[in-house]
Formats: sequence, C-alpha cells, structure tokens
Amino acid sequence: DHALEESDITSLSPQSFSISLPGWALKQSPDTVTQQGQTVSLSCSEKISSNIAMYWFKQSLGKDSRLILVVSAVQGSKATIEEEFQSRFQSSEIQGDSLTLFIDQASLNDSGTYYCAESDSQ
Repeated sequence: DHALEESDITSLSPQSFSISLPGWALKQSPDTVTQQGQTVSLSCSEKISSNIAMYWFKQSLGKDSRLILVVSAVQGSKATIEEEFQSRFQSSEIQGDSLTLFIDQASLNDSGTYYCAESDSQ
C-alpha cells in the first residue's frame, strides 16, 4: 500500500499546467493528445535540485478520482513501475533533475490526468 502523506510531498502539479510558487517548483510536459497505439512521453523536471524521490500519479477520467501511483524513483536508483502498469509503462532513473514516463501503445484506458510529485524524504 502506497499511502500518500501530505507531509511527504514537497510539490504536486497536474499535467495540465505548471505551477511555480514558493514551495512549488515542478515543470511538466504540456497537455498531450495522442492516437491509440502511439507512444506517449511525459516529462517532469524540478527547478531546485534538492529532491530525493520523484513520482508520477494517474487520475483516471470519470467518477473514480483517486490518485494512483504509477512510478516512483529515488535519486541514484532505477525507477519502480507499479505492477498494474508494468506491461506498457516505462521510466528510467531520475536523470539530472527530471523523471520521464513513457507509455507504449497508448489506449483509451490510459486517458486521465498525470501528476508529477517530488519528495525530500522517502
């Protein structure tokens, strides 16, 4: 169980826009629309390189508005893809100040809002 504690997250911003406020220092790819079967690349970078961990969460369209952990990465280690996403989702370790999420052969089930988050503690 990957419970998300509010105190664990330094920054959280949705895929649909970037936030740059005191304490919020993440920049994400712009909104992406793609055809089924295409590869999607979502990148997230931080402006202040102090993070220990970075995450991608998915919020599906419709009634289920839960944030579901897709990938987590700790500085210096390979990213961990959650089991339900392992067949088509990929990510490498944190490179410099960024973490990129790749979705192979995108499908309608992949639709939603993807959020990037960082944490100064695991």
